[in-house]
Amino acid sequence: MEYIEVKNLSYSYPDEEKATIKDINLQIKKGEILFLCGKSGSGKSTLSRCFTGAVPNFYGGTISGEVTINNKGLEELTDRERAELITMVFQDPEKQILMDKVLREIAFGIENIGIERSIIKRRVIETMQFCNILNLKDRFIKTLSGGEKQKVSIASALVYMPKCIVFDEPTSQLDPAASEEIVNLIRKINQELGITIIVIEQRTDKFFEIADRIAVMDKGSIIFCGSKSDMYENTSDEVNRFLPSFLKAARVLNINEMPNSFRELRGNLSKYNIAYSCTENLIKESKSIIDIKKLVCKYDEMKAVDDINLNIRQGSFNGIIGANGAGKSTLMKAIMGFTQYKGSIKICGEEVKKLKRLGIKIGYVSQNPNDYLSKDTVYEELKFTLNNYGLKDEKLIDDTLKALDIYKLKLKNPRDLSGGEKQRAAIASVLVLKPEILILDEPTRGLDEEAKDRLGGILKSLNDSRGTILMITHDMDFAAKFCDNFILMFEGKVIAEGSKNRVLNQGIYYTTNINKLFRDINSNIFVVDDIRTICKEKNNYEETNF
Repeated sequence: MEYIEVKNLSYSYPDEEKATIKDINLQIKKGEILFLCGKSGSGKSTLSRCFTGAVPNFYGGTISGEVTINNKGLEELTDRERAELITMVFQDPEKQILMDKVLREIAFGIENIGIERSIIKRRVIETMQFCNILNLKDRFIKTLSGGEKQKVSIASALVYMPKCIVFDEPTSQLDPAASEEIVNLIRKINQELGITIIVIEQRTDKFFEIADRIAVMDKGSIIFCGSKSDMYENTSDEVNRFLPSFLKAARVLNINEMPNSFRELRGNLSKYNIAYSCTENLIKESKSIIDIKKLVCKYDEMKAVDDINLNIRQGSFNGIIGANGAGKSTLMKAIMGFTQYKGSIKICGEEVKKLKRLGIKIGYVSQNPNDYLSKDTVYEELKFTLNNYGLKDEKLIDDTLKALDIYKLKLKNPRDLSGGEKQRAAIASVLVLKPEILILDEPTRGLDEEAKDRLGGILKSLNDSRGTILMITHDMDFAAKFCDNFILMFEGKVIAEGSKNRVLNQGIYYTTNINKLFRDINSNIFVVDDIRTICKEKNNYEETNF
């Protein structure tokens, strides 16, 4: 039975001649989990806004076609009726949070629809337990990490217990352990409560497993909608790019029939002659550019960074990994001089507190791209950055936009961009200065695989020119592909540092799925490209269908 039905749906944002989504036809069954994926800017978030009525009721624009929920057209439903049927967790948690404390934030929505106080207390507590954030109950929102804020936003939607929930990249800011919790939570809500789930995500590995069907969007249209096996058998590159990593590995190994699980594929890998010797990538030997000694940062009495000693070498590409709340963002803010600290942070031998015009030496891109977007066009964002330092170089602006594949968005308002496009615009506004040191906090959030590879290429180019990069990330595949040094943090301390072979090898959470899959054969395999390289070099691996 179709719970949501979309017929011939097309939509254009105000002042846009080109339709963002066009001629969409889709049926979503009651109680199913639909996984919706596609490139950044393909129309995924816009389609989800059509489900909730935000398009066109809030965003305006021109819409045609029909969306029905439970056999009622959206235009027939009152705001309250629509809220009881479907709700949404936004891509950016900052857009959803209103109150100052976690408990108040989660209770706020259901207080406003008149639920009894006794019911509110129980539902709020149970929701926090579902999301594993009961320990944050009395915390101020401003003290939370980006990932913790995302969990609070999810809890604030779940507390309504609607008939359908749309999740727009719910794990984009979460570490592997927390991501697993959210995936399991979504599965439990669906299985035990029968709530229909629509998930929009770029990180396909976990959600692919729990999805009943997968839909792929490209250039505003749905180009595929079907089962997992149908997707595996599909020959289109635009569809295959959204397969989880273990199935991409299976395709590289020419396995015709889709393995039913990660476990099944692992059990059959012994058939393949891919055990080969691999030379470890050594960290570049160079002079120190950032020297940190006995660093301590506090929020009130809580130590966010606790007695860290760290030496960052010039020209290194550092992946900063660890759980939400481990102190990663605070450490980077301290390096930028954005937060008070005790101890010493020296950049090129000078204490950060004494450095002037630090912004031209160090570029910093925080978790939230909206922090960087205030002008009327993307072009003006980059021009504003250059103007702040008395620089004028039109070619540099164009080159930066082209490198990040957002030149076509040059004259668009940044607030009209998708989450992934905003992310690239924010990065461009900092990269345009060609900083000597670049700090990135979750730069791949909202980016599809193609956009990630493009960003990675730009960062490696900067890195090869002796630029130093410090990147906070939960995207282990991206980090394993591009970083040459890893710093693992836990409770404000550095607990491991070194190459990926030293830090990620044999990891439980902090490694890639491909490494977990192949580690019994070769523990130095981390990403699908490693398998492609092996197969290309050997060119004689065994081809077995099962």
